[in-house]
Amino acid sequence: MQSQCPSRPGVAEGAGYFAVPGAYLHTVLHRVADPVARVLLVGPFASERYFAYHTWVRWARYLAARRIEVLRYDYRGIGESTGVFEEMSFDDWNEDVQLLAGWFAEQSPKVPFLLHGLELGAILAGRVFHAGAGDALLLWTLPADANQVLHSTLLRWSGLEQIYESPESRKTASEYIRQLEQGFPVEVQGYQWSSRLWHDSFGFSHPEELRDENRGSEVHGKPVRLVKFGRDAHALTMPYVRFDEVKDLSPLYAENYDWITGALALPHGEAQ
Repeated sequence: MQSQCPSRPGVAEGAGYFAVPGAYLHTVLHRVADPVARVLLVGPFASERYFAYHTWVRWARYLAARRIEVLRYDYRGIGESTGVFEEMSFDDWNEDVQLLAGWFAEQSPKVPFLLHGLELGAILAGRVFHAGAGDALLLWTLPADANQVLHSTLLRWSGLEQIYESPESRKTASEYIRQLEQGFPVEVQGYQWSSRLWHDSFGFSHPEELRDENRGSEVHGKPVRLVKFGRDAHALTMPYVRFDEVKDLSPLYAENYDWITGALALPHGEAQ
């Protein structure tokens, strides 16, 4: 029992499945009665989904409480979506965003539509925006390319192995990379990375003009915002951490919500 509609009518937060070629995406629609805008959240890659989950859900609920309808989802082959991860490609995940954006933007009533991506999701959201979707674009922590995402994940994973694995079982990031370069798959935090995925990651990047928000806005004639996190990059805190810590993200949410209302010329609504 699958449906193209990611939720059931009358449910404030409706989980469902959205059909894509060869798989179904697990989606959650944060529905509001009289939306002033819609936002598609394009999250981080594979195992990073787990670490960002709490922040992503809270952000969706923050927007929904202010009459902005939100759709979030799991990539094909990741999380609760169907599909075999090791058979997936960056093009598959790009297609997921295209299909969801096309569906969500056309829902009734017709309201302004924003694409918002985090990490690898920022690349995907930017590419779909570049292709013509969306009335505005918000990117958090845009990487140089997909390989930067994979490389960072490998460094963190190998670092954990140095702590928790026995000497004969642990590997360095360099050893993982050597294995991928030689055509062999590796398992990283429960996901089987193919050599093809590693090689494709070098060429999968963001449209050049969207690396600068002023240039991106000028070229596309639509508002673009890039937010970088980190001690030296931005005053706001990193939106998620990799251990149990509940952070006060109200400054991050409030600042980005203010930008969204200005970019889309929305009424500045109070939380419901």
